[in-house]
Amino acid sequence: MEPGGGPSRIRLVYRLLPILVFLVVATIGAAMAVTMHRSNTVARELRTEATADDIVDRIVARLDQHLSLLRGTASFFEAMNGRIGRSAFHSYVEDLEIDGRYDGIQGIGFARLIATGDEIQAESEIRNGYGVDVKVWPETKQPVRTPIVLLEPEDARNKSALGFDMFSEKVRRQAMDTAMLTQEPTASGPVELVQEITSHKQNGFLVYLPFAGKTAPPSGRASSTLPYDGFIYAPFRAGDFHTAVLRRMPATPLLMKSYDKADPDLVYFRSEGYETARNDGGFAAQREIGIAGRTWVYEFRRAVEPGFITANIVPLAVLMVSLLLAATLAIAMHSQRKALAAARALHRLSEKTLQEKDLMLQEMKHRIKNSIARMMAISRQTAASSDTLDEFTKSFTARLQAMATAQDVLTRTHWQHTDLRELLVTELAQVFGDDIEEDLIKGPPVDLNETATQAFGLTFHELATNAMKYGGMSDDGGELAIAWTLSGIGEATLVLEWAERGAPVTEPQSAGFGTKLIDANIRGELGGSIERIYGDTGLTIIISVPRKAITAADRK
Repeated sequence: MEPGGGPSRIRLVYRLLPILVFLVVATIGAAMAVTMHRSNTVARELRTEATADDIVDRIVARLDQHLSLLRGTASFFEAMNGRIGRSAFHSYVEDLEIDGRYDGIQGIGFARLIATGDEIQAESEIRNGYGVDVKVWPETKQPVRTPIVLLEPEDARNKSALGFDMFSEKVRRQAMDTAMLTQEPTASGPVELVQEITSHKQNGFLVYLPFAGKTAPPSGRASSTLPYDGFIYAPFRAGDFHTAVLRRMPATPLLMKSYDKADPDLVYFRSEGYETARNDGGFAAQREIGIAGRTWVYEFRRAVEPGFITANIVPLAVLMVSLLLAATLAIAMHSQRKALAAARALHRLSEKTLQEKDLMLQEMKHRIKNSIARMMAISRQTAASSDTLDEFTKSFTARLQAMATAQDVLTRTHWQHTDLRELLVTELAQVFGDDIEEDLIKGPPVDLNETATQAFGLTFHELATNAMKYGGMSDDGGELAIAWTLSGIGEATLVLEWAERGAPVTEPQSAGFGTKLIDANIRGELGGSIERIYGDTGLTIIISVPRKAITAADRK
């Protein structure tokens, strides 16, 4: 590893790159979604403010139109020197077309200012104008009274208000006092109009404009000392007034509530659904406006508009698409990294396979050379010990078969190891067939390497052949017992005892080729020893081989 962990850091960064890409792309997408959401929020706030201003401006403009009616009516009164009969007043108001052009106003009227006790003057004026006997009402303790003597247009609501003394009621009285002081149109606080004769009632307000005529009232009356003849006024049903204004506007998502600042409990107007509407995260506005000497408060809330859901879905969609893109890129990079890693692993495996192939070819070459050399040696020795060609062929073929058997056993175990018992039983079966009793073959499992397999294969073949020809197995009733053990600790030794039981045997005067081949395999190939014991009951051969010379050390 290089100083500073360079390669390790590069591998770590490369491994974390998909996560980094996901985080970067997801962060950018989240930032875009938040920015879009904030932009939509600001845009909605601006639209809310603009719409609220537009509504308030329209209300003020509408009320100014109505106030201009009062000023026009005052001019009409002045032109007539204050001598206005009901017929002339009716014609004047009818020409104004209030019902069609000035929705929201209940009418225009005149309340005569009289001293308490002079009610007969107002009652006579009502009788002469409307042909009805109406007493001034209600009772009052105030020194002056302002009964309604003219009110147009004539309808059931307005007729019910004739004779009503507005000065007897506190809210109306305060507005009239202020109007006399300022000599300007003055609005009252919220009241219930006397015209509210149905079950569908609304809060309302009135606007007063004092009028002083040029003709003196009848002499001898207390009213002659009053500074004004009365009040030109206009009653408004607040709900109808606001509805008339909003009806002329384009559809708006704002819901509204209005009230007099001095008396917020009495609401002038409240949009349907206002109380249950969400504020949509603070999308609310409030305005205060001056209305003829009063301060009105307007509170706005935004209802859920059709575009509101869409406007909020778009940032969410951007966020989801960004997350999907981030995940896709991260997965793609992860897959690419795995593909590159797999390609590198395949390259390494290919190189290793080529190396193993070369090694195997070299090993096969070496083994073939060894096998050929061994077969040549066996052929020479067999030829030297054979008297006839037939004897040579038979002996040489049997020995080659022993070598082939050993090779076959090795091949089944991929040339790595061979079990001693399996090799022994295979070789004995070739010589004795099914006559061998496997119960007499005993010993622990021992794995043989390739060299030991070849050596023991030839040795077992020679021993079995000799036993069949010359030893205890040559007579009926002969018996062969084979046993082996692993003795010693550390540098252990394999000790194999080959015992033939049958006729007595004597030691030969000279060693044949088979004996020499056995000695060459055990002593020369494996570095072991072999001892032959000739006795009355048969031949016993004891083979001792160091375990390290025979064990398959490369077994996997």
